[in-house]
Amino acid sequence: MEKRRIPAIAADRAILKSLEAAFDFQSAHLRYRFLKTMEAQSDTTLDHLIRGLRQLSNAIARLPPNSKGVLNKRVVGIIGQARFDSETFIEIVETITAALPQIGSRRLADNIRSLIYPESGGTRRPPVIDQWEAMPATTRVKVEGMVRPSRSLVYWLDNVADLLEWERPARKQGAPRSISQSFVSRIATIWHALGLNPGLAYNFRSGRVESAFQRYCRAALTAVGDSTKISARQVLNYKRNRKAIMIR
Repeated sequence: MEKRRIPAIAADRAILKSLEAAFDFQSAHLRYRFLKTMEAQSDTTLDHLIRGLRQLSNAIARLPPNSKGVLNKRVVGIIGQARFDSETFIEIVETITAALPQIGSRRLADNIRSLIYPESGGTRRPPVIDQWEAMPATTRVKVEGMVRPSRSLVYWLDNVADLLEWERPARKQGAPRSISQSFVSRIATIWHALGLNPGLAYNFRSGRVESAFQRYCRAALTAVGDSTKISARQVLNYKRNRKAIMIR
């Protein structure tokens, strides 16, 4: 801390609070990274799902009219239902797969099956079903409520893909509010309670240098295994925000 006499009890209490703030910062940082990773995975899953539905629709559209008619008859009772949910989607995919051996043009039928079961053997569940269940829940719920009955499987698949595209979560632009700012504010509050100034430091030769406050923040974070450094900009932002609050 700064070169001034601080009672040992007050210093120990301040250090404990600082370590708690550092631990909370590290936890929040890890939680944010986890959520961003999950968000990215959900976006990628939704991309694969939309592309897969469009590919499946295009492949079915290339079938001879009689074959498309047979396929439509097999699924019309399902896609014609007023209520649609994940179980209905699974039933539709399974019905399409079961009907493929009965339709003409083996080459085109095999192509459709390969889109549903990309892996040879088809022993595991179709990826398109996994993708449907793994997409962002808000998007799935909205789309399930918007899907309408149809007598054409091609039209129905295209419509579902369009709805998924339309209702997909907007990708957030720009950087989120710095998690570090909350940490800086907590440490600064601790310093103010001790009569210390959480400020910046300058050197006439080299310009701005790491201040005692910044070094203290870094030490607290290092103690919990975090290598984050508090920048001068973050300290300035804190001071501006505090000044604005005091003026009100």
